[in-house]
Amino acid sequence: MNSHVPYSRRKFLADCGKAGVLAITVPNILSSCNRDDRVNLGFIGMGGRAGSLLKHFILLDKVQVIGITDPFKERMEDRAGWVNNVYTKRMESSDSEVKYDICKTYDNYEDLLANRKIDAVVIATPDHWHVPLSVAAIKAGKDVYVEKPLGMTIDQGVTLRKLVHKKNAILQYGTQQRSDKNFWLAVELTLREKIGKLERIDAWCPGQNTDYVTSKTPQPIPPGFNYDLWLGPAKKVPYTFDRCKPEGAYHIYDYAIGFIAGWGAHPLDIAQWGNQADNTSPIEYTGTGTFFSDDSLFDTINSWDMQCKYENGVDLHFFSYDKMQDYDASYLKDVHGHGTTFWGSNGWVSVDRGSIEVSNPEWLQFTVEPGEELAYKSSHHQQNFIDCVKSRKQPISNIDAAVRSDTICHLGDILIRTGSKKLIWDPVHEDIMNPSTPMLRLQQRPQRKPYDII
Repeated sequence: MNSHVPYSRRKFLADCGKAGVLAITVPNILSSCNRDDRVNLGFIGMGGRAGSLLKHFILLDKVQVIGITDPFKERMEDRAGWVNNVYTKRMESSDSEVKYDICKTYDNYEDLLANRKIDAVVIATPDHWHVPLSVAAIKAGKDVYVEKPLGMTIDQGVTLRKLVHKKNAILQYGTQQRSDKNFWLAVELTLREKIGKLERIDAWCPGQNTDYVTSKTPQPIPPGFNYDLWLGPAKKVPYTFDRCKPEGAYHIYDYAIGFIAGWGAHPLDIAQWGNQADNTSPIEYTGTGTFFSDDSLFDTINSWDMQCKYENGVDLHFFSYDKMQDYDASYLKDVHGHGTTFWGSNGWVSVDRGSIEVSNPEWLQFTVEPGEELAYKSSHHQQNFIDCVKSRKQPISNIDAAVRSDTICHLGDILIRTGSKKLIWDPVHEDIMNPSTPMLRLQQRPQRKPYDII
């Protein structure tokens, strides 16, 4: 693989091996698909996160990946070849009559979306492409699984939400923690007021290492890389190696608003869920943050400390992990780099991907009969999406929840980037109630032609 491809074939195959998928290297020719009730998927973007999603989706029953597109030609062809080899191996080792379509590669997303056999797409591109591609896919009649964060502005998310509802599309947001049993338990305990009446929430996640060295020096575009497509709706600038690495896509403001959204989407999504706030957002925002140095290619917020208040009186403290040193987390046995803690009048529950802790150990034994849950329950985020594509029921991380948690990230970015003392938000009309001229400017993102889909 070329050095500019951020997710190596060796790592991709190793990850898939861990998932129990055999990658083989023999040539193959796949037969036409006898679909039955199978869901055909197309993948738009095939970097590290997409590789992880691919290994999850390819294991699901009644699912087939039949199309892949990516600006990195070699990576795209490599992944499609791997998919075809997996399906060939399955046919050779199975007594069933199941046959698979060839997984084709597409040089652009328009051709992939034009394939009428594709039912749904998985979008795991840099952040600035999430909403435009979701819009294009839904207009093409596809359902969408899209990675977080959502839009580059609040308005982008709202535009997508309107389209999803208008077209009755299924959209699953990539906040997969909702399909984890520990996160579900923390929310269920909160909704049932085992901790008493909810009073406040802490949510934290990584910022970014400010010592990361980047180069602004223009470089030749690597062979086989469609850089103009990678930039898409963002402004055209000279190529540099650091710009198109994952870190660049995460921390350059043309393509993202930083980990305040890229990582923050996860703990905030759980905070919203536990506060029954999937159709609203906090109404008051105060806080501070810092940025990378002026000589860095990166220009997003890298550290923040925000206080928010919901209309129901619940307080939300949202901060980057480096602020833990200024925060008393001694109540926790293990402090991980991200998490969500619900504080109630009778105690607390805290959850992250490593553990769930409670002030009363008896709460961990809580059980509920199937169908009696207060919180939507899913044991597999990707399977939940496929099930909803078939049933047309709402997925666990739907578009409404996505827009409202995404809003918190954007309002935090606007607050800190403009140096404002306070921001007041109207969650009904979805407007800033005390807008300044700098605030209004940050609510717009020009879209470069011909990629101005929205």
